[in-house]
Amino acid sequence: MPRTCDWMENFTFNSTPQKILVVSDIESCNGYKFPILGHSFWRHEDAPCDDFSMVLQTSQNGGPKIHEKEPLSSLESEFAYDRMKDKSNKLLANYSEYRKVAGDGSCFYRSFIYSYLELLVKVPHEEELRLIGTLEPLLEKFQRLDLPGSYYHGHDAFVNFILKCMDRKQTLSVSDYEDWLFQESQNDQLFANIISYLRLVTAIQICTEVEKFRHAIPELDPSYPEGWCREEVIPMHKDAFEVHVVALTGVLQVPLRIVNVDISRIAEPNTHIFESSDAAPSVPCVTLLYRPGHYDIIY
Repeated sequence: MPRTCDWMENFTFNSTPQKILVVSDIESCNGYKFPILGHSFWRHEDAPCDDFSMVLQTSQNGGPKIHEKEPLSSLESEFAYDRMKDKSNKLLANYSEYRKVAGDGSCFYRSFIYSYLELLVKVPHEEELRLIGTLEPLLEKFQRLDLPGSYYHGHDAFVNFILKCMDRKQTLSVSDYEDWLFQESQNDQLFANIISYLRLVTAIQICTEVEKFRHAIPELDPSYPEGWCREEVIPMHKDAFEVHVVALTGVLQVPLRIVNVDISRIAEPNTHIFESSDAAPSVPCVTLLYRPGHYDIIY
C-alpha cells in the first residue's frame, strides 16, 4: 500500500539539507507546516510534453493567454507516455477541471496570479490588504539594487487591480466574479504589466536574500546578484524554476501546491507544497498543474 506522505531530502541548500514534502494524498497531510525549497522536480525536463508545443504555438499565434476550464478527464489525451496518462487519470480522485495557460515563458507567473485572484472571492477582504502590505518594504529594497524598469509603474498596476478585485467580489456573486476575472484576463497588456511586476518582485527577493539563494544558483555572483536576475528573472520569456517559485511565494507569503505529472517511476502524481512559515492560516492556497516545461491551473 503506498504511503501518502514522503520526505525527500536529497537537496542541499544554504549548506544544510532541505526538505520539501512530496504528497500523494493531500487530504491526509492537512495541518502540517512544510519547509520550502527542497527536492527538485525539474529533473525530467528532457521529457517531451505533447500539449506544451500546442500551448506554445497558440500563444505565439496570438491565441488567448488564459483559456476556459476543461474537464480534467481530457488531460490524458495530451500525453504520449502511458506513465503520464496513468498519473493524469489518478488526479481525478481529487480534482475535476484544469485551465490551460499559454506557454510563453510566463506560464508560472500567469497561472499563479490568476489562480490566486480566483480564490480571493472566497476569503475575507483582509486578504487583499495583507497581500498589499507584503509589498511595502520592496520599494526601498529596489532603490538599493541595480535592476531595470520602473517599480512604481508595475506596483501601481498590480495594487490597483487587487483593489479592483476587492471591490468586485463585494458586489458580484462567486460565479459572476469568476466570469468577470476571466474577461479581465484577456486584457494582455494588463496582465503583462502584472507579470512584469511579479518578475521584479521575484528578482528583488533573490537579490536581497543572496545568502539564502546563492547555493541553489551556481551562476549567481553574490557581489552582483542583479546580473543573474537581469538575465534569468526579468525577461518575460524566461521560465520559472524552483528558485523563482520559492522567492515569489516567500515574499508574498502565499502557499502553493504544485501537482506534478512526469515520467518518473513514482506511481502517484506528486504534490509539492511550498509554504512560507510566515503565511497566515487564512491565506488561500494556490494549486497548479505541472508537467515538464509547463504550468497550468488545476481545480
